[in-house]
Amino acid sequence: MRSIASIIFIYCLIPAFAQTDTIKLNFLYGSKPAKDYKQSESKVFGGLKGGHVNIEAHNKVLDFMPGNCPLFPKNKNPTGGFRLNNKVYWDTSGDKWTTILIPVTPTQMNRLDSLFDLYRQTTPFDYAILGMRCASASYYVLSKIGLFEKISNRKNITKHFYPKLLRKWMLRWAAKHHYPIIEHDGKSTRKWEKDNGIF
Repeated sequence: MRSIASIIFIYCLIPAFAQTDTIKLNFLYGSKPAKDYKQSESKVFGGLKGGHVNIEAHNKVLDFMPGNCPLFPKNKNPTGGFRLNNKVYWDTSGDKWTTILIPVTPTQMNRLDSLFDLYRQTTPFDYAILGMRCASASYYVLSKIGLFEKISNRKNITKHFYPKLLRKWMLRWAAKHHYPIIEHDGKSTRKWEKDNGIF
C-alpha cells in the first residue's frame, strides 16, 4: 500500500519538476515628453501608443525591430526583423516597463532557444506599419513553442497591433495563473501610457 502511495505522490510531483525554466516577457511603455519638458525630452516612435515588447531567456533578448518600415511587408526582401541582443535596449532605471515571468517546460525552452538562433539568421517576415510588429511577432514566437494558441498572421496583427493590446491581455493572463509581474514607474519628465481597467 505504501509503494502505491509513493508512486502516486511522485506522479503528482512530475508537473512541478517539469516546469524548471522561466522566460521573461518585457514591455516598454509608450510615452511622450511631459508638459514642461518638451524641449529636454525627445519624441519616440509611436508616442503614447508606442513602446516595445521582447522575449528574454538565458540572458538573451529577442527583439522584432523595424528596418525601412514599409507600409506593407516585403517578406521576400525584408529590411526589418528579429534581432538577438544581450539585454533590453531601454533605460531600466528611467523608463516605465513591466516584466512578466512565465514558467515553461524544458521542451518549450529548448524550442525557444532554437527559434532564437533561427530567427536571428533568417526572419520569417518583414516589419511593416500594416504588418507584423513587435507585439504580434512576440505572440507569434510564444505560440510557436506551444504557450499560446496559433492564429493566422492577419488575426494576430489585428489583435496585437501595438504593445498595449498584447500587454493588457498578458497581464490578465499572468494574474489568472499567479505568475510574477515586475513593474517599474518611469521618470516624471515623460507622460507614460497607463494600464487603466486591466484588473
